[in-house]
Amino acid sequence: MINLNSDIRLTDELERQLMNEAIEEQNRFKPGVALKNLFVKLGGSTQKSSGAKTVGTKHAESAA
Repeated sequence: MINLNSDIRLTDELERQLMNEAIEEQNRFKPGVALKNLFVKLGGSTQKSSGAKTVGTKHAESAA
């Protein structure tokens, strides 16, 4: 990020250009990030499903 002094003013054209570049960067597809998010979601869903399969067993005692 570029640090600007508080007394520097941007022209309208420069401001538009910087805003457009920032929006384009934000909307750019990043395959590495997308794959990471996919694996995180898959990992989270398998942990939830494996936790649901775990059933506690109770030992019944007979009164005989």
